[in-house]
Amino acid sequence: MTASTIAAPRFPRAAGVVVTAWLALALLAGGTGFLVRLPFPGPQLIFLALFVATLVAVTALPALRAWVDAVPLRALIGINAFRFVGITFLVLAARGQIDPVFAARAGWGDIATAALALILFAAGEPRTSLQRGLRHGWNGLGFIDLVVAVATATAVTLRGSTPGVAPVLYPPLVLVPTFIVPIFLANHIIIFRRLRVASHGA
Repeated sequence: MTASTIAAPRFPRAAGVVVTAWLALALLAGGTGFLVRLPFPGPQLIFLALFVATLVAVTALPALRAWVDAVPLRALIGINAFRFVGITFLVLAARGQIDPVFAARAGWGDIATAALALILFAAGEPRTSLQRGLRHGWNGLGFIDLVVAVATATAVTLRGSTPGVAPVLYPPLVLVPTFIVPIFLANHIIIFRRLRVASHGA
């Protein structure tokens, strides 16, 4: 049997159902104002739990891990182009609708991560130690960007400054903290693991 005849693992149907329900619940939580009314640290604990659940799912569930491991490293990096959503934060800040410090940190960090992801995606799969090192650097930058964004949003919430970060707790931006951020945090850890394996196998 040749490699071309081996079918790639299919995305588990159960995981598809869970993801669909996750998206629906996130939009419902934002649309009903549940997250806005939830006192600190309620939303932060929910976001943390979602990240941990995502990471556990993609590393501990055999079928899902097999599917993730079959995704090319290049694609795992390229998907970060979606983080151009950070432009939205800058636009909202310019309109006075969201905290400018949060917008600057989260917005520019996401834009830089997305732009560099496109460059690395275009460069193809890493085949040398230098190429893997560049991707390690980008991966660390992208991970830190998300952590800084979450920490800044938390600090803004604690200060009670106006405008705050309420727009990210309502649809459609509610999907950023409740869906996109947990997935991309887990994605960065997966990329780190894949790069480390590639380095040991080189």
